[in-house]
Order: sequence, then structure tokens, then C-alpha cells
Amino acid sequence: MDSNDLLKNASTKAGIGCGSAFFIFIVSAILLSTERAAGICLALLLITIPLAITGFLLKSLFAKHGRAIWAIALVLGTLLGLAFPLKDDGEAKAQKESTQVIATKQDKQNVEAPAQGEGQLAQAVPQHPGPEQDAPTLEEALAELDKLVGLTEVKAEVHKLADFAKVAQARKEQGLKVPTLSYHCVFTGNPGTGKTTVARIMGNIYRALGILKSGHLVETDRSGLVAEYVGKTAIKTNAVIDSALDGVLFIDEAYALAGGNNDYGSEAIATLLKRMEDNRDRLVVIVAGYPDDMKHFIDTNPGLQSRFNRYIHFPDYTAEELAAMFRMRAKSNQYTLSPALEEKLDKAMVQWTRHRDRQFGNGRFVRNLFENTVERQAIRLAALTNVSAEQLTLLEAEDLEQTTSMDDDKPTLEEALAQLDELIGLDAVKDEVHKLADFCKIAKEREAAGMKVATMSYHCVFTGSPGTGKTTVARIMAKIYHALGILDKGHLVETDRSGLVAEYVGQTAIKTNKLIDSALGGVLFIDEAYSLAPKDSKNDYGQEAIATLLKRMEDDRDRLVVIVAGYTEEMKQFINANSGLQSRFTRYIEFPDYTTAELADIFRMQVRKNHYALSPEFEENLNKAMAYLTKNRDKNFGNARYVRNLFEKAVETQARRLAADPEHTEDMLRILELSDIGLRLKPPAPKAEDGDGNDNANNDKDNEGADNEGEQ
Repeated sequence: MDSNDLLKNASTKAGIGCGSAFFIFIVSAILLSTERAAGICLALLLITIPLAITGFLLKSLFAKHGRAIWAIALVLGTLLGLAFPLKDDGEAKAQKESTQVIATKQDKQNVEAPAQGEGQLAQAVPQHPGPEQDAPTLEEALAELDKLVGLTEVKAEVHKLADFAKVAQARKEQGLKVPTLSYHCVFTGNPGTGKTTVARIMGNIYRALGILKSGHLVETDRSGLVAEYVGKTAIKTNAVIDSALDGVLFIDEAYALAGGNNDYGSEAIATLLKRMEDNRDRLVVIVAGYPDDMKHFIDTNPGLQSRFNRYIHFPDYTAEELAAMFRMRAKSNQYTLSPALEEKLDKAMVQWTRHRDRQFGNGRFVRNLFENTVERQAIRLAALTNVSAEQLTLLEAEDLEQTTSMDDDKPTLEEALAQLDELIGLDAVKDEVHKLADFCKIAKEREAAGMKVATMSYHCVFTGSPGTGKTTVARIMAKIYHALGILDKGHLVETDRSGLVAEYVGQTAIKTNKLIDSALGGVLFIDEAYSLAPKDSKNDYGQEAIATLLKRMEDDRDRLVVIVAGYTEEMKQFINANSGLQSRFTRYIEFPDYTTAELADIFRMQVRKNHYALSPEFEENLNKAMAYLTKNRDKNFGNARYVRNLFEKAVETQARRLAADPEHTEDMLRILELSDIGLRLKPPAPKAEDGDGNDNANNDKDNEGADNEGEQ
């Protein structure tokens, strides 16, 4: 074979070898992970390029054994790539940072060991403890669960799951078929109800049953999973999941991952779902958060629905359970409670829990309360000399945080109704509210006597023009409901469309729920409520706010009263257009416009309340002046708001008038003149005699009243 044939033969074998290397790389990129595919590519490049050059130099050798040499080289390159995958620097850095975060969090938890049942962050065991480490047995883990304060239903659910898992493991050991069981869970409940503590115990139970190798707990939330840049969230999420393998991954406030269409949280969810499937024998995931938010979060994603089908609800602790936690914490920290503190603690807990909302901290509240009590004791003892050991361990009633009882400021029914009766005008409104109060009062008495009470809706529709006292009466009605024990707090939360409706899809329900949460125990007052359902837009986000409101009115019917307000015709159309609104709002109270005399009385009230006085001329002509100023009123007339603005303008005009007079007296600082509202009296018209010698006096009302001088 001549030189040209040898060169041609070597070129052919080099082409086949390089083509085979490229084919191997394509297949590995499809079937293998990115790291291993990159490792194979690099190894093949490092081998094939030198081998091709060598083939041209040793043409005779490669002419005889080229196929075998190339085959060996390709196999060797593939094996090297599999053995030494090429790891991405960004992922390695993210994993290192995640490990550091988890380690820091665990160190902090080791320092702050929580008391049982308080519901604060649980202590995470080392990431991959070896078998030599002491791990609790199944009986010990279940005993730890049973020692927790309260949580009766939670304990029953965990015991049921443990029993099922125990039998399933026994069947597996006997070679019997084991029914498919998901160990992933959804924990629902308010903050501080023990979710993290129970998750840690469940990790120990799974380890004891052999379901998980280590059973350690890794806690995280949205900030631990979602990155700030495109493509980094999957890396960050995978790093946290890697640290949780063979244990439990606990994601608090998991609903925050579903932030919107363009949010990186969806990438974290997709990564989590894939890893839950890929590592189903090495990973248990527990997601936690508020009940409604978690249900919405799970129901909106089929992947989450199929993997999370076990819900465990954590109820708020009762006052007795919270007091027991306080005593348990005191005992574990070598403190004792004086008899006076024992008595005060129980009463205080009843008071604090009576007015709680979903942000109430439960176990965390107890922890903070205890720390505050110890701090107050230390301040008290620091002023003493020769403090005994008994004094150092004794907590007194005065050490418990002094809070103003909400009942101390609670108005009586008589006081609330007196405030209503003091309002100017509104006779028909007062009559309706008195009738409602009487009905509620008798209903409460019948309930206390064990008699049947007729079902009644406390929600109202207030109709009328602006400034007719709707908000003021709503505030008084909240006090009436509070005095009758219908509402726990009796506060008023005012809002309108802008406080309920968001700008983006999916955000309105969150915004509306947050506002409703702030109104629980009181009255939610929605002004111009008809604007939630504009006529020209069927896809308006206001419909989402209405749907959310109706659901919460049903779910929280014992904790929430809603009053919607607006113009009469608009409100009737708004309510009648929605059957859900019709069934919940059956009580209408009409607020008429104020009369001229009532507007004048409101002006006088503003004057007295702000320590001013009217000049004799102003007082005598106030009613006539008010009639003149309001003679052209329409549906947009502001009523009491108009009077308030008129008073404020009068004060400003008086100030300008007195500023120009350096010799003004103290009395002049209080007196408002008719000219301060831009009016003056017309001078008397000159008398004219007719043929009969009688005066032809001009008795027009303008002469009797005021002349518009223009606003000053």
C-alpha cells in the first residue's frame, strides 16, 4: 500500500472516529445529566484530537489497527467522562452557600432549643447522621409527640400515619405487597401552633421505621428556594433538596412560591416536583402555611395535588393550653410562679386569646411573654440588695406584662346608643339602629337562657349621598355589636375598591383576604361598594374581590360584619345583580340628605368643638346663609363634608383677616364673622311712595337673607 493509500485510510478512520465521538456526546447529552455529558465531551476531545494527529503520523500502524485503537479510545473517553463529571461553578457555589445557610440555621437552633409544643423553629439534627449516633426509637418519638401541649387531633393523625407505616414496613419485610403510600404532608394552621416541632418528630418517626435513613429536618421558605436571576432558582432549590435527602424538607409559607405568572417561584415548584419523583425513596416534603392559602396553593397545581393528599390541621391553642406552656417554660428554666401570678396568668390568657386574629403567635406569643416577664423581674430585683435565691427564682404578678384590658375601654350598650342619639338629624336611621340593637339584646338573652334564637344577619347596606353620616353610624354600630358580645373587638376598618382590588391576575384575592383579616372581630365598611362591579367590564378584577368577600363572610360569619355603602340606586343595582350578595345583605338603611337647619347645627357643632364662636350677626343669619349656599345642591352634594370644608375655609379667612390687623384682641381670635364664609348682608332697599302714599317695600327673600360676596 503506497503513501497516498495509507493517508487516505488514516483520514477515513479518523473521520469515523471523530463522528463516533460526536454521536456518543449527543446520546449522553440526551440520556445523562448535564455534568456527566459535559465530562464525556471534554474527555473525548482530549483523546480524539491527539489520536487523530497521531493517526496521520503513524499511518501504517493505524492502517492495520486503526479501528481497534479508535474503539478503545472512545470507550476510555466515555468511562473517564462518567467517572469525572464536569460540575458547573455556579451550582457548586450555590450549593456551598446553601450548605452554609443551613449550617448557620442549625447552629442558631442548637443555641435556642425550643420548649415542647410552643411551635417555634425546631432544632435540626446534623444533615447526615451516621448510624452510631443516638436516634430515638419509634416509642420514644411518639412519646415526645404525646408530651406536647394540646394538638389532640394532630397527635391522632400522626399516630394513625405511624401505625400504617409500621404495618406497611412489616409487610415489606415479609415479601408481601405493600400499598402505595405518600408520606408528604400539608400542615395548615396559624403561626406558632407547633407545625415545625411536629415535623421534626415525624422525621424521627420515619427514621425509626426505616422509611428515611437519617430523618433530619431541613427548614426553608421562599427565600431559601427562589433566586433573583433567570436559571439560578433550579440550582438553589436543588442545593437545598440535596441537603434534605434521607430526611424531611419543611417549607414554611409554601404558598408564597406561587407569586404570579412571571415569578421564579414556579421554577422552584417544578424543580421540587421533579426531585420528589426522582428521590421518592429518600425525601419527604412537608409544606405549611395558613389553611385557605395552602388549599388554594395546592388546588391550583395538578402536580402538587397528586403528591400532597394528606392534610393535618393545627388549631390555635386555647387559653388554658397557652397558660400551661408558660408554666412549662418557667419550670424548665428553674422559675416558680407566685399564687398571685398563677391567678393573673389564667385571666390574662383568656383576655389575650379573646381578641386574637390569624397573626396571633400562639406558642411564639408565650415565648415572648415569658422572656418579657423574666426581663421585668430582673429590672425589679436589680433595685434590691441582698437578693435571696428564692427571690431569684420567683416570678410575681407584677412581672407579667401589663396590658390594657380591651374590656376596660369597651363601651356599654347604653353609651353606644347615647353616641348615636347625640348625632344631628338622622331620625329614621336612629330608629332602625335602635330596633336592631333591641333585637340583638333580646336574642342574646334568649341564647343565655338556652332558648332557640332566630337566625339573623348583621350585615347592612347603607344608602345615601356623601357626607350623610354613614361611616359615623357604622363606627357606632361596631361598638353596639361589641357591647352585645356579637363582635370580639368592635373596631371599624374602612376601605373602598382601591383597598380590595389589585392590578394583576391572582393578586386581588390576596389583597382582599389581607384586609378582611384586619377586620376580623369588627366591622368592614366598604364605601362606594358598587364600583367593585362596573357595568362595562365583565373581566374586571372586582368580581374576584366580591367572590373572596362572599366566601369569607360565610367562613367567618361569627367574627365579621360587613357594611357596604354608596348611592341609593347604584347600591340597589349592585346588590340585585349578584344572588350571593342578595342573600347576605337583606338589611337596608337609607341616609337622607341633611336639611338646611341640620347643616347649620353641624356648623355650630364644628365651631364649639374647635373653640370658636359666631358673631351675633353670623349666628342670627346662619340658617339663611346655609340655605343660600346650598340651594343648588345635587346628588354629589357633600352634606356634612361640605359643612366641614366651609368651616375650615371660614377659619382660614379669619386668620388672613386678623393677620392684616396688628391690633386684634384675644376675643377677636375666637369670633367668626359672616364675611368669613364669603357672604354679607344686603343693605335695606330704599323706600318708594306710590300714588296712595303707601310704602312699596321690597320684601324679597334676598333682602332678608345674605348676599354672595364671593369666597374670600
